[in-house]
Amino acid sequence: MSKKKISRKRKPPKKKVSAMVLDFAKEYIAMGEDLEDKQQLLTGAASAWNIACLDEIERDFSIKRYMKEYEKINSTFSNQDLQDVEENLRLLIPQKEKLYPDVKVQIAGAYIEVKGGKDHVYVMSVREE
Repeated sequence: MSKKKISRKRKPPKKKVSAMVLDFAKEYIAMGEDLEDKQQLLTGAASAWNIACLDEIERDFSIKRYMKEYEKINSTFSNQDLQDVEENLRLLIPQKEKLYPDVKVQIAGAYIEVKGGKDHVYVMSVREE
């Protein structure tokens, strides 16, 4: 009796969420002048990602709620600063939708660090089942 080989189809490796975040927000994050600035921009990009994963009807409310909390945390920011943050959020959301419309992964945390003279982004995510 000969043994038959069982053929298993391998799933293509899934792209890391950190790589997807960089795909849609790399230029935005790179605007940061130092690591602290880049971290703040990465956090904003992660928030934009999470809002983009919501149903469209929920997004406007979530942006308003986000901005309300953002203003509390950053009470020294001017109205112009806050408007800029909201504008960036609203620009990033369609970018995520354009590149990854079917990826509904929520980002629980993200950080950036320098290794070997290069910025490295790490993302912790939660997949919806």
